Amino acid sequence: MTDIAQWPTTLPEPRADGYGLQRKASYTSTDMDSGDTRTRRRFTRTPSSVAVKWRFTHYELATFEAFVAFDINDGAAPFMVNLLNGVGVVQVRAKFTADPPYQAAISDSRAWFDVTATLQVRQMPTVSLDEYQVMQQYTQQEVDIMDCKLHNLIHVRLPGPARWD
Repeated sequence: MTDIAQWPTTLPEPRADGYGLQRKASYTSTDMDSGDTRTRRRFTRTPSSVAVKWRFTHYELATFEAFVAFDINDGAAPFMVNLLNGVGVVQVRAKFTADPPYQAAISDSRAWFDVTATLQVRQMPTVSLDEYQVMQQYTQQEVDIMDCKLHNLIHVRLPGPARWD
């Protein structure tokens, strides 16, 4: 199996304007002759569509075009890229879904290119069940306070770092 291409570090992350997540339905419904509709889960890995927009200089656009052409086979192969969701900026496996894979438009000043695309992500990361149960009971501020106290206990009050090595 070949390695998955990595998003070039010289290229910027997607912009906030134009960014959107849309999770696909992981269930299917069946109409019954009588009674309620039956709904069941089809799969556990729920794909998401992510609308992205980048603003590139001419040099960055040339880098992006080469990345698409050479590293991901004109947009057919998946690649690893950092995307934002509820748990923060995370690295995910994505691939272009449209034909053509992206659209580029030059800005009025002719200094920038606005590139838009839709990526498909196999599964966006979510918090664990344990984290979710904590989130149901405590606000973010309360968790931050507990985190600070736990850090202080482990790294300040308990025996020094040589003891944990």
